[in-house]
Amino acid sequence: MTDYLKTSVENGVGILQLNHPEKRNALGWELHRDIPAALEAWAYDDEVAAVLFIGTEEYFCSGWALDVLNGASGDDLARFTDLAYRLMSTIYDFRKPTIAAVAGVAPGYGMDVANMCDITIASENAAFGSTQVKYGMNGFYHAMLRKTNSQRARRMLFTGDPIDAHEAHRCGLVDEVVPVGQLRESALRLATQIAEHGAELTTILKEVALRASHMDHAAATAYELRVTHDLLGRGLFSQRIAEGLDRLKSGRSRATERLGSSS
Repeated sequence: MTDYLKTSVENGVGILQLNHPEKRNALGWELHRDIPAALEAWAYDDEVAAVLFIGTEEYFCSGWALDVLNGASGDDLARFTDLAYRLMSTIYDFRKPTIAAVAGVAPGYGMDVANMCDITIASENAAFGSTQVKYGMNGFYHAMLRKTNSQRARRMLFTGDPIDAHEAHRCGLVDEVVPVGQLRESALRLATQIAEHGAELTTILKEVALRASHMDHAAATAYELRVTHDLLGRGLFSQRIAEGLDRLKSGRSRATERLGSSS
């Protein structure tokens, strides 16, 4: 692991902080190796129930390192492409929920990495663009399409023009926009709310999210009922349902405990 990635665990949340300020966290050789290695180390770690990707309050990730792309050829370019596939597939298929916290301009692959995460939180200073077309490359259409509609995804893919944080929220690329300077706090709060359910449950829920989205309604309903049946037989359900009934008796329903709150 290099100094370009800082890792820590806080309240069940594995935090991946991109840390290459000289290149605004552009993804070169090092981060392409470090990020999958960190995720693989946490995949079966019961102390980690969710993962937060973050840069700084000024910028998230400036995309692929263009100097690497410009200088690589032959075997080096093939190796870099292989690393990129490993990174993307590891994020896409990671077995626990992932949250991207984006500040500043997230061009090209920087936006794509955020789109490959389950949820994106953006600072008001964020902007998103599929800018690869402006360098004679392709953006990652599938990553956009999983969060926004096909017209918006194609417009961004074809033009490369950026959109601001509020437009990204309106069209579904972003789930929440927070004030400048509050990104880490807000994103970590969300990640902690997810992680408080524990790795056993978040892993099962992530599997449901990955599988059910590719099924028709009948197959998805049958599959999710089987998941429910499995969960009802686990000790986790017995524990949580007892706690929930006790809270109901005292007028403190867990189901509504954060209703109306933005946190």
